[in-house]
Amino acid sequence: MVGATLGVLIYALICWTLIGRGIVSDGEEGTGGLADMATAKTCEEVGPLSIAGIGYYWVCDIEVRPYSSRYSENVVAARSFPDELTPADIGKPVRVKEVGRYYARDFKSDVPWWSVAPAVGGVVGLGLFAHWRRNKRFRQPISEAPVTTSLSLSSVRPLGGVAAPAGLPATASRTVTPNDWSAAKFWRICGVIFVVAVISGIVGFTADRGTELREATLTIAAIGLLSPGLLWFCTPARWKKASWCTTLTVSVKGIRWFRRDKATFEVSWDELRELRLTTVTDGKRTLRMIDFFPLDEDFAKRHRPLKGLWEIGANLDGRLLPPVVNGYRIPEAFSDAAFAEIRTAMTMIRPDKLSEYRGVPQNRPAS
Repeated sequence: MVGATLGVLIYALICWTLIGRGIVSDGEEGTGGLADMATAKTCEEVGPLSIAGIGYYWVCDIEVRPYSSRYSENVVAARSFPDELTPADIGKPVRVKEVGRYYARDFKSDVPWWSVAPAVGGVVGLGLFAHWRRNKRFRQPISEAPVTTSLSLSSVRPLGGVAAPAGLPATASRTVTPNDWSAAKFWRICGVIFVVAVISGIVGFTADRGTELREATLTIAAIGLLSPGLLWFCTPARWKKASWCTTLTVSVKGIRWFRRDKATFEVSWDELRELRLTTVTDGKRTLRMIDFFPLDEDFAKRHRPLKGLWEIGANLDGRLLPPVVNGYRIPEAFSDAAFAEIRTAMTMIRPDKLSEYRGVPQNRPAS
């Protein structure tokens, strides 16, 4: 997890650098009359970290004569965006335009595609990877019986022995997203970002005032110190009420599974004999599955959309595990935090329907 967090930070820094390089004008200079004019006075080379990302760039102190004051002597002291002006431009009038609190050459070209493509591609790629990783844990039912890995299961919480509590409000329920984050995972990621923020803050406060290095490092430090709040908005816990989010709801009435454009169903407790939490681990990876078993033989007729979930198998990093027998499997792998949420909800609402098993794949194939 720490390695992944550092990888994301490095990737973000690379994207920041490419966007900063793309902002540097590279095209045909404008020839219209509506433009501010600037004259470079002095230039300095800044780096290795600045507002344009990683690298060494020329930044010049300039005097800008706004177009609105072309008939007066009013000038504005400012600085050029990195690498827009160089020492070769000192003393020469240059057409410029504002880029935030900096000035860039008044070129007609837009930010090139190659500077924003990695950032856009990274977001799309991350979404596709998350979708693939989430779905590869389960296989669709196949007509021929596959060769499966045998599984040794041990009961952790046997079914029965506990009566359902009485007097629960009709609105009692808990909604869980399959990939919920645990508090430990959340703070591990925040801890890595905090370390980067503290280092950046130290560098920023020791740098000279007004320099690009100080501005860039203090910006990184501020973002890092705000990371708990930013990450909280990005975690699945914030997505539970979104209409597009995959969720499992445990309520007084029953269970409800929602997955946009795919399997969506609602089953009452009167129709279920058991809801089973199954955890399978091979020592390196862990797969957490939720199975439920009907109370009567007519259940399949009443819930025909669940046909695809009947006795579905699961895949643990390439190892095909045995399917659930005489039951249905929710087509999603659950995180440990999500499992804990469901276990708590079932213990409070319907402990009489809850069972739990742990399994270990065996080396020999099932006969």
